[in-house]
Amino acid sequence: MMAGWIAGAITVNAQITIFRQDDLQNRDSCDKMKYVVNYDMDFVENTEQVPYEYTHDRMLLQIGEKATAFFSYDTYLADSTNLEVMKRNGTDFVGGGGVSWRLYKNYPQEKHYTYMDKLGSERYACTEKVEEPVWQLVTDSATTIKEHPCLLATADYRGRKWYAWYAEDIPVSEGPWKLCGLPGLVLRAYDAENQYRFELSGIRNARPNENIVYVGKKYEDIDKKSLNKQYERYYGDPLGFISGNPNVKVTVTDQHGNKLNKMSAIPYNPIER
Repeated sequence: MMAGWIAGAITVNAQITIFRQDDLQNRDSCDKMKYVVNYDMDFVENTEQVPYEYTHDRMLLQIGEKATAFFSYDTYLADSTNLEVMKRNGTDFVGGGGVSWRLYKNYPQEKHYTYMDKLGSERYACTEKVEEPVWQLVTDSATTIKEHPCLLATADYRGRKWYAWYAEDIPVSEGPWKLCGLPGLVLRAYDAENQYRFELSGIRNARPNENIVYVGKKYEDIDKKSLNKQYERYYGDPLGFISGNPNVKVTVTDQHGNKLNKMSAIPYNPIER
């Protein structure tokens, strides 16, 4: 039986992710970690609201010998806290608060991405072949980010035009999300519409015995087209989507604590179109 609940009030514009204890079980150490990179991510959820209002999240890129993982740092902190709660047989679990999706590269299948997300109590994993952006290097471009000299490259990729500043003095061909394949680590990236922005906030060598952990063994395999349909259902009627699970009871309140019978649609602006 699924163990899940929501702590605290759910407001009309909040994404709902229901905690499940098996989110913290059946975890694989999939690769030895080499580097840990932190990014600030700002993104626009409601593109119809002008000027844009940005949602902020702290993102974590874990780079291993072969695999990488990219997900919210707040999710990482929540997982660490909840693992300790489980060890004590407690029930005071915390929510992540950040974006709910994760992206793995080269695990569990080499040369493939595994994109995973949580919608309410549902868990989905979509696997696709790695297709790196086809970058065009911009001549006579130069800037300095966090004391690293950087060069600019551009690419039309997954429905957006991307600009990426990369540092050749960090010879790691990785970056935030799927923005990889350059001769250096991507330190700053943004799309032409300025709806998604990534900025390096820190980088360090991994500690001894620090591993990338894969959490998707209990996720339902799904193809991209079917996943997009689930997103349409969820963001169009989040309460209806969640209420379809008989094991979950949801109470929605406004900012004043008043109970609501409906929850409005959630603006949806995916990074990949």
